[in-house]
Amino acid sequence: REWQEKIFKGKVLYSVTEEKEGYLIATSKETASGIFYRINFNPKKEPMVSWKWKVIKFPEKIEGASAAGSWIEKDDYAARFYIIFPGMSFASTKSLEYVWDKTLAEGTIMTSPYFKNIKIIVVESGTRNIGNWVYEERNIINDFKEAFGKEYSCPSVGAIAIMTDSDNSISTAEAHYDEMKVGYKNEPESE
Repeated sequence: REWQEKIFKGKVLYSVTEEKEGYLIATSKETASGIFYRINFNPKKEPMVSWKWKVIKFPEKIEGASAAGSWIEKDDYAARFYIIFPGMSFASTKSLEYVWDKTLAEGTIMTSPYFKNIKIIVVESGTRNIGNWVYEERNIINDFKEAFGKEYSCPSVGAIAIMTDSDNSISTAEAHYDEMKVGYKNEPESE
């Protein structure tokens, strides 16, 4: 109930399974909406975030689409996880958008076609793990510096969000999300 929805084009069906542990299922049918949770933590003190996700179906992007419009058409992802850094105005708000894409190489960093202050980071790529849970853990201070090319300067993280979408490709997509953990210190592994 604490999560709010932001609708861009139609509503993605977000539902929680009734299984013992429960997890979130996101199903998009030519739609784009995300859900976000307001939170406040200082990433300089606690820079780590982690989550598990599982892609069931990728959106059907047209590979080799013409240069005109192809970037927008390719801006559909089966799974997205956002860290949102609020600014004094909407224009100064920045976001890290972690995605699982079918074809883009892992480690690719791009600027969103919609907003220059959203940096897309491909953290999982391809179909080798489709249908399997994949655990991700990121240091958002390091990612911010790499994505924006400068030191982190925002006072805090203001929200996290997730999104599955397939509106631009006019197709369907499905992903599952679980075990989101934000704002903790990187504990060194014990030997």
